[in-house]
Amino acid sequence: RQMCIRDRDITLYKQREKQLAMSARVFDNSIEGIVITDAEGVISSVNNAFTDITGYSEEEAVGQNPRILKSDRHDPAFYEAMWGTVREQGKWDGEVWNRRKNGEIYPEHLTITTIHDEYGQVAHYVAVFHDLSELHGYKEKIQFQAHHDALTLLPNRLLLLDRLKVALRHARRFGKYVAVLYLDLDNFRHINDSLGHMAGDLLLQQVAERLKSCVAADTTVARLGGDDFAVLLEQCDHANDAVQVAERI
Repeated sequence: RQMCIRDRDITLYKQREKQLAMSARVFDNSIEGIVITDAEGVISSVNNAFTDITGYSEEEAVGQNPRILKSDRHDPAFYEAMWGTVREQGKWDGEVWNRRKNGEIYPEHLTITTIHDEYGQVAHYVAVFHDLSELHGYKEKIQFQAHHDALTLLPNRLLLLDRLKVALRHARRFGKYVAVLYLDLDNFRHINDSLGHMAGDLLLQQVAERLKSCVAADTTVARLGGDDFAVLLEQCDHANDAVQVAERI
């Protein structure tokens, strides 16, 4: 009787199995949205972050084209250039606006990479994206804070001067006048000294609201600091226009 024993080293197989399992965990747990499509652009796989960011479940996305996320913020030329770069260079990287399932438009940083098979043919496209909504909101907040008074939310001196420059250019072009009304509050220091800074702050906020109520909605009312305010009147026909606003205030 003969016995045949066949022995095979499966170390390499086990290593590959581990790598595949690790890749799957990275795919599922990545904080960035990942979309894998076939060569025709049909979605074959998405990860959990994709669902968290877009609102589309895996079942809703697989079999669809990524155009389901299209926001209409970009014209056809934008997408033609993007895919032209992907075809020529195998990769595209940039910022786009997409639309969530609930209709909300959001900015994202997107990277599209081409995956080739062993014959050099396009097999898949992998898109990795990161939601930039929070970053954009932060930038807008910083921009607002730089040009507005924190207490009254009125434009500050910097924004007033910028708008004044624009108003002067327009006035010269159309033969109009520009007026700046400057005002402060008499005896404001006594409010702070007797009732405290909180009362003073409330008074300044009330003054800001009352000033805005005295002028047109598109008129710039600014707080220059302390109890100093300014009103910018654009496109005045006569000096008397400014006098009338001053009397109303």
